Amino acid sequence: TLLAGLPTAPQLSNPALLRSALLNSGAFLEANLLNGQPQWLNVDMKAALLRLIAQILPGTPANPNFSSGIAASTQAQAMPTFVRTALGMLGQISAKPQYGGFPLPQRTLHSSDGEDSLQTLLKLAAAALSRLQSHQLSSLEQSTRTADGNLLTTWQLEIPMRNAHDIVPLQVKFQREDPPEKDAQDSPEVRENKDPLWRVELAFDLTPLGPLHVQAQLIRGNLSGHLWAQRVFTAELITSQLGHLRQRLNDAGLTVTDLDCH
Repeated sequence: TLLAGLPTAPQLSNPALLRSALLNSGAFLEANLLNGQPQWLNVDMKAALLRLIAQILPGTPANPNFSSGIAASTQAQAMPTFVRTALGMLGQISAKPQYGGFPLPQRTLHSSDGEDSLQTLLKLAAAALSRLQSHQLSSLEQSTRTADGNLLTTWQLEIPMRNAHDIVPLQVKFQREDPPEKDAQDSPEVRENKDPLWRVELAFDLTPLGPLHVQAQLIRGNLSGHLWAQRVFTAELITSQLGHLRQRLNDAGLTVTDLDCH
């Protein structure tokens, strides 16, 4: 059920579906519960991982209720390999992540040969939950006051995205920098300069393009963007399409200043 709810890349190009994917990413579960909105429990990624872990735990050998979970363990043995692989893709993170880093690192999954399949599923689900919480903690750590007194708010999260037979973590970071409160005595020019500055970062690894990192800044309708590709042919491909991207952004009502790929 958890894997079936993951969006595809074409679906995320739809603004309404992208909005839903961001809200359901798990980053806002606690806030929704605090605001008395339990309906999010049915679609939230973090809630789904917690439910999955709760279903797996009774059948693991370390659990005193293991004898009652033999049927579940047998069922896990019969699960397709892609289920375990998919959960592993959701939980690719170093053992001790450095909060505040973006994007989060990936690691190669260790072989689980000889391990009970239910134990393996539990480890993978726990790793996926840990990765999601790392994003949440990074958001908290990066929400602060800047040296010049501006209020910086950060939302760092991840949308697991289906790409053919793979699951690709689309890592997203939004930052809003608000100047100090506007004063009624400020001139119009000063008040305009106090508009919020938005920053957006994306990081993902799509076959065959390889790792990509995108940074953009937006203030008063003016947008500048920079893309980095690890592979030369990908950078050349993106560069050849920058004119089309610039036109699409202009058509959306934005004024594009810098736009380049490295």
